[in-house]
Amino acid sequence: MLWLLMFVFFVIAPCQTLRFGHFENEGPVTGLFFTSAEIATAFGIILLFVLTATVTSILVRRLVPAAEPARYRLRDSALPVLFVLGVLGFAVFAVSQGGMGNVLADRYSKELSDDGAMGTVGLAALALEMVACLLIAVYAKCMPHRRNAGPSVVIWASLALALLFVAQNPYNTARFVFLIAWLPIVLVFISGKLGIRTFYLGVLIGLVVVMPMLNLTSRSGASLAEAIEVVDFSSVLTIPGLDVLDMLVYEVRYLELSDFFWGWKTVGLVLFFVPRSLWPAKETVLASDMGTVLADLGAAAIPNLSGFVAGDFYADLGMSGVVIGAVMVSFLLTFFGTKRAVLVHGMDLRAFVFMASAPILVRGSLGSVVSLTFVEMIILAVLTRILCRRS
Repeated sequence: MLWLLMFVFFVIAPCQTLRFGHFENEGPVTGLFFTSAEIATAFGIILLFVLTATVTSILVRRLVPAAEPARYRLRDSALPVLFVLGVLGFAVFAVSQGGMGNVLADRYSKELSDDGAMGTVGLAALALEMVACLLIAVYAKCMPHRRNAGPSVVIWASLALALLFVAQNPYNTARFVFLIAWLPIVLVFISGKLGIRTFYLGVLIGLVVVMPMLNLTSRSGASLAEAIEVVDFSSVLTIPGLDVLDMLVYEVRYLELSDFFWGWKTVGLVLFFVPRSLWPAKETVLASDMGTVLADLGAAAIPNLSGFVAGDFYADLGMSGVVIGAVMVSFLLTFFGTKRAVLVHGMDLRAFVFMASAPILVRGSLGSVVSLTFVEMIILAVLTRILCRRS
């Protein structure tokens, strides 16, 4: 998934949009002209990050001994507990959003609280509901002896997934959050039944067709029929809304008038969970800094723009920061992804959650979007140890 996203964001997108120093994609920097040096520097950041991460991954795989995967199976009594947790997560999420009317409203019609679209309590409740429904899906698929005992498993699973769909559906949810909510559940039900070529084809269709449609339905409440009419099927190889490279090139220019941040951007990224109210001097997110400037110029509608994580490392220590950051990121992903695997009924649920989160994590800005995935991982680890037994 990571390599596919790198290819889409940094190969396909620039081939489609970059023309003689301009990005022709109606993005936040469309009206700006960039020099060859600025564009080459941005590509250098990407190349150095990916190359360093690849070498690090190879070394970790060869030098760090792999532990036997921790294998778990859900207990027979886990379903009622998971259902209660799912309902509790839904209820707290609805209250944190200001009621069901606000939950069901499209994104442009929502009444936002002072702490944004989703506060800390709402985010934790949503993560709890997502993980509970994921484990309910595992229970429904992998425990046939319980399914044959009666219809209760199907009924409880259907009710839990219905509540999740009310909270996270194509008409009220950001497309990336919708993906995080539902792709892991889909992967559970199709696990072992879908070839890699079919999967990649599905991802491509999702990028070209489904994601633009979800962007319309979730932002303004457009119907699926209206969204289908807007999508340009005559240009199926043009993927809209990919401005990750655009913002990285703009960052190179933005930082020409600024000194290095000497690690503070990375510290703020690592300690993203520390609220600014407790740490007023915490560094702001770089993508938001640039987004504010572009919004003031009228080039961007909102300051919340994309930002590839390598750009944060570059802002701290230049190309040296890119190398250090790539080593850290690659070590963590390789170590916990392959060397310390945790399987539930033979499925790597952490990988499912990460695959669903990868598009928004790569798009970034990481400091702004990693919270939901982080909380999901913690809740998944806790519930796995409480509601499962080692096998």
